[in-house]
Amino acid sequence: MIDPSEKKDRVRIARKYKFDDYVLDPDQHSLMRSGTLVSIEPKVFDLLLILVKNAGELISRDTLIDLVWQGRIVSDSAISACVAAVRRAVGDNGESQSIIRTVARRGFLCCADVEIVEAASPASPRALSPRLQFTKNREGKSLAYTVAGDGPPIIYTTFGGTSIEADWSSPFFRPLFDAICAKNTLVRFDEIGSGHSDLDMNSAGVEAIALDLLCVADALGIDQFGLFCQSGSALSAAYLAAHYPDRVVSMVLNGGYAEGRNVRKDTTGTQEMFGMISEAWDKPESSFLLAYSLLYFPEGPLDLAKDIVEIMHKSCPAENILRMRESHNDASVVELLPKVQCPTLIVHARDDSIHPLSQARKLAAGIVDSELLVLDSANHVPMPNSLDWDAFLDATLSFLNASTDHFES
Repeated sequence: MIDPSEKKDRVRIARKYKFDDYVLDPDQHSLMRSGTLVSIEPKVFDLLLILVKNAGELISRDTLIDLVWQGRIVSDSAISACVAAVRRAVGDNGESQSIIRTVARRGFLCCADVEIVEAASPASPRALSPRLQFTKNREGKSLAYTVAGDGPPIIYTTFGGTSIEADWSSPFFRPLFDAICAKNTLVRFDEIGSGHSDLDMNSAGVEAIALDLLCVADALGIDQFGLFCQSGSALSAAYLAAHYPDRVVSMVLNGGYAEGRNVRKDTTGTQEMFGMISEAWDKPESSFLLAYSLLYFPEGPLDLAKDIVEIMHKSCPAENILRMRESHNDASVVELLPKVQCPTLIVHARDDSIHPLSQARKLAAGIVDSELLVLDSANHVPMPNSLDWDAFLDATLSFLNASTDHFES
């Protein structure tokens, strides 16, 4: 039986670290100096946090590699560059070393006086995901979808195994969903083959996903809508906008591409990736999931990257994810791009190694009057609290909200 005293005033402890003029906040993933936000990359933040949390304690090079780089092989120059970036962030330098000190051949330590500030705050209740609803696609398969928020409809899609119920509680997805729901009706659905939709796949591919999206819109009585699409779902978005210009009023394509790997003859690592999925997708203890997440999100934060991949592998059987990947590797929408008439914003990371920036340029060159926003990142899509997150969110929401004028009354 639960003690009544435990039911009231459940709290969590928010911990911050103060040193000199700085405040390091792990929850917000932020560094403030005299009330001003300091720009700091995720990996640099992680290294600084380790040193500050263990102020006065020598942290060896091997320990830093284990904690910051997850045990991967890292060159001395890469470690030195990261330490130098930490020093710049806190106004230190290699000569004075007043905050971060290097102990030759032994490691590093934070020599500042660090004050831990703790504050109790009510524990955030776990929000229930929107109720699942179901409709049938053209093949009679069951499609699961959810609706949240209020305002002009935005249909969100991503690629590679989804769970519209699980990702509502994900620290990666939820901030984006909440931001869109503030002024729009957010519609999401699980592709056939994943999540709560029918796992039995008769067909997989760009056209099938596009037509399934239309089935969801029709079930809701939505004649016109905006699209927010990430990664490979940009292919289906382009197909839909080209074939149904009266339905799609605007698009944001994030991390998308115009040609699959096989079409653009960029198959480096493809067979190895397929082999790893076949062998390790259903083995959560396998290091494959960690490696998979780092391919897409090399800048982290690692916990968010692992969360995304975990949702994917739990919601989509290995044979389905392989079929999805294979169909998209063979796809191209280049010839359809000139037929896209709606306002389109293309957002892409400059150093995305999964689908290069050249593919974003190809989308922008093919879609008349489209806009391209390039983010200084190597992550496939932006992460909440990363340096590019605010710019990405502001641009996306401004573009989507401006598109409301395009809806027919």
